[in-house]
Parts: sequence; structure tokens; C-alpha cells
Amino acid sequence: MTCLFVLYSALSEAAFFRPDIRPGYGVTKQAWLSDYFAPLRETNMDTPVFILESGKPGLTALAIGGTHAREIAGFTAATIMVETVRMARGRLIVIPHANNSAISIQDQESRIPRFHMIESRSGTRLLPYGDRRTDIRDQGIPDPVEYVHPSGQVIKDGRESRNLNRVYPGKPDGTPTERLAHAIIQLIRAESVDFSVDFHEANTPEYFINKKGEIEKGGRLAYMLVCNPKGVEVGAMAVLQMSEETGISMKLEQSDRAFRGLSHLEIGDATHCVSFLTESPNPGQDAWRESPDVLRDSTYSLEHRVAMTLSMFRNIAEAFSVFHDNEFEMGDWPSFSDIIEKGVGAYLN
Repeated sequence: MTCLFVLYSALSEAAFFRPDIRPGYGVTKQAWLSDYFAPLRETNMDTPVFILESGKPGLTALAIGGTHAREIAGFTAATIMVETVRMARGRLIVIPHANNSAISIQDQESRIPRFHMIESRSGTRLLPYGDRRTDIRDQGIPDPVEYVHPSGQVIKDGRESRNLNRVYPGKPDGTPTERLAHAIIQLIRAESVDFSVDFHEANTPEYFINKKGEIEKGGRLAYMLVCNPKGVEVGAMAVLQMSEETGISMKLEQSDRAFRGLSHLEIGDATHCVSFLTESPNPGQDAWRESPDVLRDSTYSLEHRVAMTLSMFRNIAEAFSVFHDNEFEMGDWPSFSDIIEKGVGAYLN
């Protein structure tokens, strides 16, 4: 059995993990995030970057998985991109596990198992389930009482200083998590990325009975596309196309500058890149479920969530191409129905 991670010797108390990503023929170059910001090198914050080049002019896109390492559909969708997709026009850059430190530990807020078994094209693989935040051992300092974002905004929960999606655009001389965000910004600038999509998951929108016996509705973020203000028109077109293709009604929201540190706002504000963020519904994030199944839930299966994520990315790419009069064409791209019918493993090496 091949485990998704190879455990390396620890240089400190925190273990070094390196993802078992098996690049397909579409990958033309492999790099590390530390190639764009050297201080990450030889730390647990460094992570692989995969570049798929068509050799023909067109747009450059960035797909970001694993910002929150318990959001399994996001990094699985990104892994499928690396292992299956080929580019026909333009370039695709993929970071499957943006926060490698967070995927190196178990989710600290649930009892969800560390690894989940699936069958791939080459046999059994284990998909990991990590934590929302950087391992505190990699952060190297205790959590503050409050986190002060580089903008000066205060987040009351100091643990969020280890949340990659609260610290953008990062700081070159900041905490390891802030340096990680800064490194991703440096990659976007160096590679002249035109648009980026950050893959996330939220709690499901179902109704449930709370501890008081009252009926409550679940999370509002599931089936959401959030756009930097300069990408709202592209997002609106993508959501309409998504509904026609899959029957899924995605909600559309514009970044709110009252909430700092999030990728969909800060990447677009700090660079010329137009930034988006998707949210699929993960039953593992429903606090009311006693034993959530993050792979085979009858309503929110991994296939459903990965298919949604990949379809949303493609629709954003197509809409962006129309609005910016430039080409971005992906080959060997599994459709929504392909993944639902054949399963996630059919597109993993």
C-alpha cells in the first residue's frame, strides 16, 4: 500500500512531510515554493509547485489546494489537475498542498481519521485529512491572545495567526505562516499569473437539530464563489455556466474589505492577478454530525465535491478568457459527470 506521504527525518520536533503527488504527462516543470521565496527552503512550510505548459500563448492560471488541510476535496481536485490534465493553450500552475505544515498533522477539532483509503489507477492510495492551521511546532511561537493582521486589523482568536487564509498578503519577515502567504504572492508576481482560484470547503447547508432541540440551518458558505471586486463580472458568468452544466446553483459574493487576510481579497489587491475562492460542502465540518463520512456521504460525497470544484475552475477559466480576450484551453479535463460516474480514483495515478 502506498501512503500519500513519505515521512522524513525531523530536524526539530515537527515532522517533515512531503506529499505523494504523481505528476502526469501534462506537467512540464516541477518547482518548490521556496524557489520563489528562499527562506521556506528546508522547512515544513515548503511545498511542491507544478507547472503545466502548453507551449502556446495564452493565460496563466493558478490553482491553490490545501490552504486548509482538512478541506479534502480542494487538494484532491488540485491533485487530479497535476496527475491528469494537459494544457492545450496557456499555462496552469498548481499548488496541491498550500499549507504543507497543516497537512502534516491530524485535524485538531474533530475525530475524523487521519487517512482515507481510495482506489486509484495504480492501486490503493491514502488521502490525508489535516488541520485548518499551521502546526504550532512549525510556527515556533505560542499563539497570541489576538492576531494583528499586517493591515492593523485585529482578529480576536489568536490561533488564526496560523491560518493561511487570514494572513495574506503575508510578510517576508513575519511568522512562518505569514512568510508562506508572502511566498505565494511572490510566485504570482514572478509567473505573471492572470487569475487564481483557491479551493475551500465549508460546513453543509442542511437543517439540523441543535443541542436545545431547535431546528437550525447549516452554513451559508457552501456552494459559494467569492470574487475579488475586479473579478465579479467573470464570476457571474462562471456561476451561470456552472448552473447550466451541472444543475448546481452557486452563490456569488464579492470580497468584503472589512475582513482582511483572505486570499480572494488580498491576492487581487496586491497583484495584477484576479483572485477567486470556491467553497464546496464538507460534512466533516458539521459540528452536529457524530460520525461524518468525508468520502462517501450520501449527499455530499467526495466525488460530488471534487467534480463541483473542478467544474467551477473550468467555468471561471472560460469566462475569464471571454472577458479578457485571451485563450486558456485544458485537455484531458474530466467533466462533472465523468467524476460522478467513474469516481475520483479514476483520475489519480
